[in-house]
Amino acid sequence: MSKAQHMNPDGTSDPKLPMSICLGFGVGTVGVSIMLNGVTTYFPAFMTTVLGKDAEIAGYLLMASKLYDAIADFVIGSMSDKTRSKWGRRRPYLLAGALISALSFLAIFSPPAMDDDYISLYMFLALILYSTGYSLFNVPYMAMPSEMTGSKYQRSRLLSFRTLFVSLGQVLAMAGTAALISWGGADANGYMIMGWVMALVIGSAMFASFLGTAKAPHIEASKEPEPAISWASLKQIYRNKPFVAIVAAKIFQFLAFASLATTGLLFKLNVLLIGYTGQMQLALAQNISTALSMPLWLWMERKMGKRNAYIIGLLMMAIGSLSWLTTDSSITTWGIIWRGIISGLGSGGMILLSISMFVDSLAHDREVTGLRREGLLSSVIAVIEKTTFALGVAAVGAYLSFSNYLPTTGGDIVQQPESAVNALYFCFTILPVFFFACNAICISFYKIGGRYPDVKDS
Repeated sequence: MSKAQHMNPDGTSDPKLPMSICLGFGVGTVGVSIMLNGVTTYFPAFMTTVLGKDAEIAGYLLMASKLYDAIADFVIGSMSDKTRSKWGRRRPYLLAGALISALSFLAIFSPPAMDDDYISLYMFLALILYSTGYSLFNVPYMAMPSEMTGSKYQRSRLLSFRTLFVSLGQVLAMAGTAALISWGGADANGYMIMGWVMALVIGSAMFASFLGTAKAPHIEASKEPEPAISWASLKQIYRNKPFVAIVAAKIFQFLAFASLATTGLLFKLNVLLIGYTGQMQLALAQNISTALSMPLWLWMERKMGKRNAYIIGLLMMAIGSLSWLTTDSSITTWGIIWRGIISGLGSGGMILLSISMFVDSLAHDREVTGLRREGLLSSVIAVIEKTTFALGVAAVGAYLSFSNYLPTTGGDIVQQPESAVNALYFCFTILPVFFFACNAICISFYKIGGRYPDVKDS
């Protein structure tokens, strides 16, 4: 068949996106994953086990930077909607974001020698730079898939490549970082080495995405003025019910992620006593499982629809989280690996299908309103994610401090009081499951599409 006659499983005839475009778009997520997972996982541990700061301070610093990020997202999303350049609406921001993201990651994990009284202020400024770079790249980046094709299936296919690169990024962000920190002595020197290496990877991956999307197809932008941010425009967004369902689900998804990310490494260091080696083993099991699960989730999407397949992913994540309740310092390598496989499978479905449903809601908004505001809507979802995540991180940090978690310096691990151990168990196992259940309830209101008609992919 010719490109014009190509039939997708969802019944549309949009041309199949070239492999080069899928790879060029997806590779940017390596940098995004390291930025997100590297900072949220290691910043609390860096502050509490190397710099000797309280977990509550680390939580408040992350919260403050994320709240700033919420404002930056709105501004950048609206600006990218209005941008006209020879590189397109979104790609100039990818280039700027690549540079600032790499510099900020290095600044966070390789701070200069300074008086202890100023380190918190320095970290706040470094996190602001980090948030700016992350927003510059990620908000326009997530608006791009809805502009590349009108086919829901082709968007999922494109985003499956993104999820594959998410897995690679998470392996680097969780296992690669742990290996570098451990090799460097699990102290300030180890974190400095990790910061330099990962900053280079972040900048390279994001720049490769800027280059790789140069020939990406896109729906032409309207010549009409784009809508400004106002109360009226936000009310109009509220009428996009699928988008609202995604927003509500994202709130609980990122509350769960905040609880898991803030306590994950601390749980392994202080409760399971498996150190950075256990972190590497779990990260590899999770992300290999996630990457290999992509064909399965695309098949499930075709058979039962994105929403129902997503709920199955939530269930698997909940099972994986609860399984840690039965663990202690006697856990075996196999015990780590099989838990990683279960949570990796569930995570693959959650990541792919939540983003795919979100991108479909952007296309739905364009079809219903005739407006081109993908950047604005992407900024709304980014604001919700980051504000929710920020509040979750701050609340967990405050709870750990209230539970008498003991900070240390030089990478030392000490015997934590029973109250702190119980708090780590609660935040890493039970609390995320509650949020996953709320997530499932919210996503049940998402009504775009179901299983695809029986159309062969030619």
